[in-house]
Amino acid sequence: MAVGEEMKRAGRERSNEMRTINAQRSASRLSPAILAASLILALGAGSVSAQVSSSDTAAGYVVLPKIMVHTTGGTPPVDSGGTAIDTIVQITNVNQATAVTVDCWWVNANKHCGTDRGPICTTNADCSPGLQCVQGWIPLDFQFTLTPGQPVGFLASNGLSALPCDPTFPGIHCIGSAGGSVRPVPEDPFVGELKCLEVDSDDTPIISNDLKVEATIVTTTVGGGVATTAASYNGVGFTAQAAGSGGPADPICLGTPPLGSTADCAATYAPCPNVLHLEHFFDGATTELGSIASTELTLVPCSEDLGSPADQLDLTVTANMLVYNEFEQRFSTNSRVQCYQSVRLSDIDTQPGVAGDQFSIFSVGVEGTITGQTRIRGIQGPQGQLGYGLTGVACENHSAVADGTVLAKTAFNLQHVGFREDGDAVFRTQFPQNPPP
Repeated sequence: MAVGEEMKRAGRERSNEMRTINAQRSASRLSPAILAASLILALGAGSVSAQVSSSDTAAGYVVLPKIMVHTTGGTPPVDSGGTAIDTIVQITNVNQATAVTVDCWWVNANKHCGTDRGPICTTNADCSPGLQCVQGWIPLDFQFTLTPGQPVGFLASNGLSALPCDPTFPGIHCIGSAGGSVRPVPEDPFVGELKCLEVDSDDTPIISNDLKVEATIVTTTVGGGVATTAASYNGVGFTAQAAGSGGPADPICLGTPPLGSTADCAATYAPCPNVLHLEHFFDGATTELGSIASTELTLVPCSEDLGSPADQLDLTVTANMLVYNEFEQRFSTNSRVQCYQSVRLSDIDTQPGVAGDQFSIFSVGVEGTITGQTRIRGIQGPQGQLGYGLTGVACENHSAVADGTVLAKTAFNLQHVGFREDGDAVFRTQFPQNPPP
C-alpha cells in the first residue's frame, strides 16, 4: 500500500488495527507461569470483592452522585420549548423478612448570590452588582421505614408525603404501613446528590446490607419537540463491615479510621475505590451510528460533613486524571472537587463552554482516536485529616451535530479499581429531624 493511501485510511480503521496488533503481541509474550499467576490473582480477587464499594450489590450505605431537577414549576420555570429535567429515584429493601429504617440526605450543590438563600446562579454575572456567586452545600435530611421487601419510587421534585404499603405484597409481612416520608429536593432547579444509610430505631448504623438504589435522569422538551431521553445508573453501595466503638453522633468510616482523626466510628463500611476507570468516547467523536458524542463526568468526595456544610471546604479533593488514547499515549490533568463536580470532559482543562474545546486533551482532534480511558484518583491534600477517595458517575450524550441538541443519553457507573488504605469518613446530622415535606 502506498504511503498516500495509508494516510487516507479512516482513523477508526487504523485504530482498530493497531489495537488488534497490540493485543496479539501481548498475548504472545505471556508465559505459562504468568498465565497461572494471573489465574490465581483472578480467583483471589473474588474473595475480597465484598470488601470494596460496588454499584451492583445491596449495601448499608448508598450514594447517588448525580441528581438533577428543573421543571416548569421551578424558579425560573422551564418555558415552552425549553428542556425540563427530573430524576426518578428507586429505593428497595431487599430483606424479605425485616423492615429497615433509612436516613437520607439531599446534598444541595447549587450556587447562590450572596447567601444560601439568595437567587440560584452559575457565575457572578448572574448576580446583582456587588454580590458574589457563592458555592453552597446544604444538606436536607429525612427518614423513613421500608417494610420487608418493599420497593418505593419517587420523583426527586415531589418526594413522597407518605410511603405506600400494599397489603398484598409482601403478604403477611406488610403489617400496618411504612413510616416516615421522603422530602422533595429543597430547590428547583437542583443539582446535587442523595446519600442513604441503614440505621436502627436509635439512629445507630446497623451491620446489615439491605439497600438497593437506582436513579433515572429524564429530560424532555416542554410542549413537545426534539427528544425525550432517560439515563439510568445504580447507586454506589458501601457494604457494612463492622460495628464501631462510637455512638450515633460519630461519623461512619469508609475503610480504616481516617488518619489523624480523633473521632470514633459509629460503624465501618467498605472503603472507597483507589482508582476510578472511565471508558469513553473523546468529545466530538463521530460514532458508528453517525452521532457526535460527548461525556459529562460527575465526581463527589467520599468524605463529607453533612452536619456542618462550611467544613466541606476542608474536604476538597484534587482529582488526578490520566488520559489514554487507543495507542496508549498518555496525557494528564488535575481538577479540584470540593463537594460536587459535574462537568463536560472538554471543560475540565479548558474554560467552560465550547470555546477552546478543540485544545482539550479530551478532544478527539487532540487524541487522534475515537475512544479512550481516563483513570481518576484523589490526591491527598495538606490537611491530612481524612481520606481523599472519590466516587461518581458518567453521562454520555449523542447529538446530530457538535454541541447540538442531545438526542440520546446514557448513564453508567465508573469502574472501581482497588481500595484506599487511608480511610474516609462521613459526618452526619442527628435524627429525628423529619418535619413533613
